[in-house]
Amino acid sequence: MRRALISDIHGNYEALQAVFADIEKRGIEEVYFLGDLVGYGPDAPACIDLVSRECKVHLLGNHDHALLSAAVGFNRVAKQAIDCQRDQMRPDGEDADKQRRWDYLSSLEERFQDGKFLHVHASPHDPIYEYVLETDAMFNHEKLKVVFDRMECIAFVGHTHVPGVMIEEPRWYGAEELHYEWEFKPGKQIINLGSVGQPRDRDPRACYVEVDGEICRWHRVEYDIDAVIEKVKAVDCLDDRNGLRLLQGR
Repeated sequence: MRRALISDIHGNYEALQAVFADIEKRGIEEVYFLGDLVGYGPDAPACIDLVSRECKVHLLGNHDHALLSAAVGFNRVAKQAIDCQRDQMRPDGEDADKQRRWDYLSSLEERFQDGKFLHVHASPHDPIYEYVLETDAMFNHEKLKVVFDRMECIAFVGHTHVPGVMIEEPRWYGAEELHYEWEFKPGKQIINLGSVGQPRDRDPRACYVEVDGEICRWHRVEYDIDAVIEKVKAVDCLDDRNGLRLLQGR
């Protein structure tokens, strides 16, 4: 069975369209979404419409949760984007599309188990907010023990926007170091998808994962970043940095 896993879209419709086009070109028919449709970017409603229509699994990310409630603990730029989008998207009793999108976000699940594969946005320990970071392999062994204790075999996550694999040893492997391919090993492993709409590994291309049997592959996809930057600049309540940072993949 082949499937695509996508995460951290963050209102970047150009990146999302390019990723779906790449998925279709590869003949992959099943797509799982692992959270964060909103935040940062200019086109959250369009992203919600496409993902809600095309994906089989729909999970809740921290930005989605913050839009529905409050952006607690977010930095100023991220909070500003969430507050901006909440004002734009909150149901008003008149716009059926707003209500439909709000209901969809409210329906997102925190985790999905599929055989030996666990899918969450952030961490098996805290599926919404906890980060599993590259530096944890060096400095936070106790934290990782708690994380790995909450899973049985293989977990797929997003949240950090950095693609790679954490194994229980503990050790981190970046996706580029692995030449963008990982064969599942015995024991527990956490696979980070990277980000469709806000990559932070210094590679500006959109990123997603293909699972093909016992092989995991990351795919990088180019898209029109300049178009997104101009859209961000046109939205008064979004900081221009939400677009400009895309050029550096950070």
